[in-house]
Amino acid sequence: MIKRSRKLIALCMYSTQAPSPPSPSANEPKYEKRWLDAVSLPLLMARVSRYKAGTDKLRSNCFEVFALDGASTNILQFCTAAESTDWLQAISTNINELTQENIKIINKYCSSDDQIVHMGWACESPEGSAAGRASAFKFLALRGPYFYIFRSPPISAADWGQAETTYNLYEVLFKVHKLWMAEDCWLQARLYLGLEHSPEQQDGESLCFSILVGHGQSHTFRVELASDLAIWEKSFQRAVFLEVQRIRVSISI
Repeated sequence: MIKRSRKLIALCMYSTQAPSPPSPSANEPKYEKRWLDAVSLPLLMARVSRYKAGTDKLRSNCFEVFALDGASTNILQFCTAAESTDWLQAISTNINELTQENIKIINKYCSSDDQIVHMGWACESPEGSAAGRASAFKFLALRGPYFYIFRSPPISAADWGQAETTYNLYEVLFKVHKLWMAEDCWLQARLYLGLEHSPEQQDGESLCFSILVGHGQSHTFRVELASDLAIWEKSFQRAVFLEVQRIRVSISI
């Protein structure tokens, strides 16, 4: 059984235990049944994955949760796709809410030019000459005038200077890959917002976005849910808008 609180996920097992008798003269102890936590993982900065490690191949009706320190639930297998999706969305929602709380705390102590717009995990698919490499999870962040790519989440202020790659937002173009071929525009909108489920979402390419920069460089990232894709698109639009505003102000001064 899986128990989910707002800040952690716990895998539980049903245990039959005999409590110690209250006194030597008591009758034989009565057995009681209760849930015991087998695994408990904090959800702050955690990530989920439906894919086989290092590949673009989806697992069927299952996913895995990884904590910030790399600890894992191992593969969680569900009886139906609907049950798997429900749990995936519930856990992802909690992770996103905790991330937003963390962003608010950090932004409280930062200048207006150094605010975090969004951050979270995505899986980078290798391109071009690196096509032979395995896919790898990266932690992405939109902060101030920059787009950051980390191997692991930045915890301290010093960690922000240790990004694997950093780009100025004014030199970055965000591009969503193909969506779902739905004749009904309302259905397509609901799919994009994660309110409906489509078999076509099994195609890993349908939940990808690319970051295009100068000199033909690009990065392609895959997310787990359509709602994640929508959040990243909206966040990039907002981050770029804020950067344009900052540039206009600096020029006018």
